[in-house]
Amino acid sequence: MALPELNTARYKVEIPSTGQEVTYRPYLVKEEKILMMAMESSDNKVILQTTVDIIKSCIFDDIDVDGLTMFDIETLFLALRSKSVGEKIDLNMKCIKCDAKNEVLVDFDAIERPVVNHDEKKIMLTDTVGIVLKYPSVRDVDKFTSIGKNEVESAMDVMISSIDSIFDEENVWPAEQETADSLKKFIDSLNSEQFTKLSQFFNEMPALSTKIEFKCVSCEEDNVHELRGLQSFFT
Repeated sequence: MALPELNTARYKVEIPSTGQEVTYRPYLVKEEKILMMAMESSDNKVILQTTVDIIKSCIFDDIDVDGLTMFDIETLFLALRSKSVGEKIDLNMKCIKCDAKNEVLVDFDAIERPVVNHDEKKIMLTDTVGIVLKYPSVRDVDKFTSIGKNEVESAMDVMISSIDSIFDEENVWPAEQETADSLKKFIDSLNSEQFTKLSQFFNEMPALSTKIEFKCVSCEEDNVHELRGLQSFFT
């Protein structure tokens, strides 16, 4: 006799970068085991790929998960994690003064989701010339950090892949119609101030983050820690 099948609850969550609402299910025990093994590896690339694979398995809608941004992935996975194993998690955090470990309870439902300001994607480089950027996708980040380049080269490749268009008072040049070499030459032609404007866009990208405050159990020092990025919520 076949064993009974269990009904899986369905929930909805909004993708920050697009505003699209998707339906998902909690991840299963078999998927949690795979995630735990990835976490134990301490390999960021393995953790990211495993996270993406689990999201693909749990989302019912037909979406390009690899084409989502990192903060989309963080938001989706936090929603999965909250409904799969609970809205709260105990983290071990070191005191900034004495290094003593403190067990701190983090409430996932209290964490603010990333807010996207699409106006920030348009950056004026001169009075007449500007650039429109897009947030790098997981596919882009994985592609340009998997081919043996150093961090500077990888960062430059990700920046170039994030160009949506270049414009002046009379013309618009869609990046998809330009070669990677021509886009690289354009970036190389920027002065320091102009390049800083572009770098600031990437440095200030939305991210899943929250501040944790606690008093050390050992030395009673008041601590303030920022959790930022996927892995920081599970270490």
